[in-house]
Amino acid sequence: MTNLFRLKLWIRTLALVLPVVFSFTTLDAIAALNPDEQLNNNRQQFMPRSPLVERLQVLFAELKIYSGVIDGRLNDDLTAAVQHYQSRAGLTVDGKVSEELLAHVEFKSEAEALLVRLDVVGSEQRVKAREKLQSVALTRSLLDPARKNQVADLTRNRDICFQAPTVDCLVFEAIESAKAVGRPHFRDWTYGEIAVVQARLGQVEAARETAGRIQDPRLILVTLRNIAVALAKADKIQLALDSAAIIPDEWLKAEALVAIAVAQTRNGGWPQARQTMREIEQLINLPETTGDIDFKKTALTTGMARKLVKAGDPSAAVRIMKGERDRIKALMIVDPSTKKRSGVSASLSTLAAGFAQIDEAEEARKLLDFAVDIVHRRSVSVALARAYGRAGQDEPATAIINALEEPRYRSILLADMARYQALSGIDDRARINLARAETAVAAIAQGQKFAINHARERIATSWIALGDLGQAGEAALRITDAGIRTGVWWQIAVAHIDAGATQLAQKSTNNAIASIASVKSTLDRVWLYCGRVQIMAERRNNQQALLAFSKAMEIARGIRHSWTRAQALVRLVEAFSALPGPLAGSKSNSLKN
Repeated sequence: MTNLFRLKLWIRTLALVLPVVFSFTTLDAIAALNPDEQLNNNRQQFMPRSPLVERLQVLFAELKIYSGVIDGRLNDDLTAAVQHYQSRAGLTVDGKVSEELLAHVEFKSEAEALLVRLDVVGSEQRVKAREKLQSVALTRSLLDPARKNQVADLTRNRDICFQAPTVDCLVFEAIESAKAVGRPHFRDWTYGEIAVVQARLGQVEAARETAGRIQDPRLILVTLRNIAVALAKADKIQLALDSAAIIPDEWLKAEALVAIAVAQTRNGGWPQARQTMREIEQLINLPETTGDIDFKKTALTTGMARKLVKAGDPSAAVRIMKGERDRIKALMIVDPSTKKRSGVSASLSTLAAGFAQIDEAEEARKLLDFAVDIVHRRSVSVALARAYGRAGQDEPATAIINALEEPRYRSILLADMARYQALSGIDDRARINLARAETAVAAIAQGQKFAINHARERIATSWIALGDLGQAGEAALRITDAGIRTGVWWQIAVAHIDAGATQLAQKSTNNAIASIASVKSTLDRVWLYCGRVQIMAERRNNQQALLAFSKAMEIARGIRHSWTRAQALVRLVEAFSALPGPLAGSKSNSLKN
């Protein structure tokens, strides 16, 4: 096996098995683009992740030409990295992501230098993952080679499922499509997502069976964690506990238990949640020999705190955050040089931002004062401005926003401030901030298209919060990204429905459908329609939910590329399961009609 081929195999799995490695180096880049509020995060909700994009992000990060977020989604930083690489390599500079570009990066870039640093680590990780899976009887069978490299049944009639869909046949078609995927990493990725959907539906044994199809033992471990997390999110708590119990990796088990503790809290089982949190604490305090354990502990604690607040237990969130703060401070007092370690330094900024995100603004401010040279200070400032805004403290929030030099951050924060003010009934101030946000958008460099579109999305949704749907529509028209524009039009349509303006709601829906037609990726179009299904199903708008699902099915039916089809089918299963139960007997007939 050549060194270049070994590099290719290593890169295929890096993104999923090392999810935290790059996270604390990119806080500033994502601080304004990934808010703690999910309401306006249409990109995350509707647009699919791509293993192609994620592997390029990982590889460009290794080549030191990309410092953005590793999330499998296109962004301005990645486009700039692609253009930089194309220029350096003598390729046509168009900034486009493609399999041809990935192949060039993998095989013709600084492959040998990367191998020296990365290949041994990857091999050791695979060996350790295999040993962990072999240590537990229930996971040992997942390594059975007979489950791997199964061949798709090319003689099957796919049209039967598309004509009369059921959950089982859609899952079956997704698995058969995954079998036909040529690239092992793409295939493993898809199996992992199918397993998560099966778990969400309560099909635990089927989910584990699907996990056993994955070749890379590291990805099997990650999928086992994801199965437990999916069960917890679906409030299948006992099944989640059973699934977490068999995970033979302490850290991944702790991450699964975080989701379970949140689910227990959400469902009123506070004593059980406290017990789960004690178990998490024991797991993360076990000896750790890989990674930056200081930062990993802080990241896990901060993430759990945010989720606990949303689940209804802010006191527990504050308690564990203060405990983590005291731990980090104690490390620095015992050994002041500890502060220079990247993990501890990143922990301070993550903690400060975390306190702000759970609306403990003064705790965040104290940490900023405690560590005047804190890294990622801007990301903390962004989170702090939002905390002040949510609390109605406009003066300190505005002071922070005014101090930010980059207009991409100012524009989004000003739009957020406007939304907070609109929700509090302070309409005049909200309009002033939206005008300032528009001015800031105009100052963003034209090459930063994603930042511009994201800011315009935030402005549009703030106009929705104000109840000025005409201005929201004007903002939507200025969004050049068809996917983001679609999400905004659908939010406007929902607002019109709530206001009883049926004709205007239909007009906005038509605008959304027209925007989807401009989305080049068939997979993106399927995801957008499936997102619409879930929104309409939650609102008990059965007719619109069914209509959106039929559109998604129509697009997916024409997909010939096996990986794309498998990904589309995974999303279709989720959307189908969201359709209202009383329609179970009429779904197929309604779709055909």
